[in-house]
Amino acid sequence: MYCYKARLVGIAYLILVSSLLFHEPVVAQSAACSSLVFEDFSRVPDAPTQITSASEIAAQGKLPAHCKIEGYIAPTVGFEFRIPQKTWNGKLLMQGCGGFCGTTAMIAQCDDAVARGYACVSTDLGHKSTPIDGKWAYNNPQGEIDFYYRATHATTQAAKAILTTAMGRQIERSYFRGCSTGGRQGLISAQRFPEDFDGIIAAAPAGVSPGGGLHLIWSALANLDDNGEPILRASKIPMLHAAVIDACDDADGLTDGLIDDPRNCTFDPAALQCRSQDGDLCLTEAEVEVVNKVYQGAVDSKGLPLYRAVPMRGSELNWVPAYIGVNSQPSIYYLFGGDFFRYVAFSEDPGPSWTPEDFDFDLDPPRMGFNRHLNNAANPDLRAFVARGGKLISYQGWSDQSVPPLGVIDYLKDVENFMGGKDAVSEFYRLFMMPGVAHCVGGEGPSRVDALTALENWVEAGTAPEKLIAYKLKQDPGDFDVAHLPPKNEDVDLTRPLYPYPDVARYRSGDPKRWQSFERASPN
Repeated sequence: MYCYKARLVGIAYLILVSSLLFHEPVVAQSAACSSLVFEDFSRVPDAPTQITSASEIAAQGKLPAHCKIEGYIAPTVGFEFRIPQKTWNGKLLMQGCGGFCGTTAMIAQCDDAVARGYACVSTDLGHKSTPIDGKWAYNNPQGEIDFYYRATHATTQAAKAILTTAMGRQIERSYFRGCSTGGRQGLISAQRFPEDFDGIIAAAPAGVSPGGGLHLIWSALANLDDNGEPILRASKIPMLHAAVIDACDDADGLTDGLIDDPRNCTFDPAALQCRSQDGDLCLTEAEVEVVNKVYQGAVDSKGLPLYRAVPMRGSELNWVPAYIGVNSQPSIYYLFGGDFFRYVAFSEDPGPSWTPEDFDFDLDPPRMGFNRHLNNAANPDLRAFVARGGKLISYQGWSDQSVPPLGVIDYLKDVENFMGGKDAVSEFYRLFMMPGVAHCVGGEGPSRVDALTALENWVEAGTAPEKLIAYKLKQDPGDFDVAHLPPKNEDVDLTRPLYPYPDVARYRSGDPKRWQSFERASPN
């Protein structure tokens, strides 16, 4: 018996020493935090969990001191969790990820929430990879199930169990926030696991359009000739975009470089076709064809469209490097789309030798039904979520090149048709469209928005969001790092109000760079 106890003490010592040696610098260990590695979470329903490290991180900047926890859910779902023990507000936030995920690095997006007192968790969705690497899914059905829906639910269950144990009291509210793959995580949670969250932010959600994977490789292939060489050069894209803006900018009554609703833009790229020889200010006939193919979207051999959610006019600057590679490199979506179809899209994975050029736009789209069964965020039945009082906010850039905007608009319409009409749905779901905004963040329009406060007010105080204020920074890093942090006034270049779809912001008077100069209006 003595040897057995000594062995346990030795194991405990090794765990504590390893947490000191191999993790971030810590202050004096909090017993409540460090002792979590000894807690048994193997019986969490649907989420047998093991904490592998738990350490107290000192306060730094706006971040309070917090417990940093790492662990996994059997068999391979990794997660990272941050709990501000002294300033916890009683709430849990899950932060979604992007692309193929494969990392818990999106925990950095929790900084604003942790600063406000949230406990925040992020998951790698069941595998280790880069956001554009799909090899983890090769003949791995469990990995695909984890990626598409199980990991999000299991991590939520694990986080709630850990948080309740760590803090000694029940969670008051639970929220989800994510964009792209994260947006899909949010919608699927509302549809399949309505008990997990009280409120969800599902921005630019993937998985709402059946053409999600198709448009990526179609747009990438559109710019390759028969020899695999690029047709339209990246250097011509600014000229093309400028022509689109010049043709369509003032349709909303304000010349500001933003297209209020690209569906009202009918710009024809043939207007730029070179009259004689090629030049920097015109497009060759082949280049015009490339642009038209991107705008049109994938079709089969009979010319029938395979999806409706296509890249919109005004999104051209975001085609580089998404569809058009730079410095002789393949485009991002030639790579990402290639891995999607090699390892994920079909029930039988074609494997490493498959290339995007191998895709058959007649025969292969029906084969994607297997993946669609897993990757379907388009179910309009939100009755169980609504019955619990759940609230849902989406926002979407009109210039999104990765998840074209008509997908989420169609989803909203489907929900309205299923759930009793526009007025009924506005009681629990609102969509905000963002002119000039790219995928999740960035672009010419203001893309930063504090949707979490709006969601809190809706869930906790019953105040529905009639308006969100979006802002654009003077020095925008172009990534997610400050997407949710309130900016300083001197850092802001442009603000614009966003109203629930289909309403728009119409310029009234005053400084067009300030949101107060706009009013709510019905669309043209």
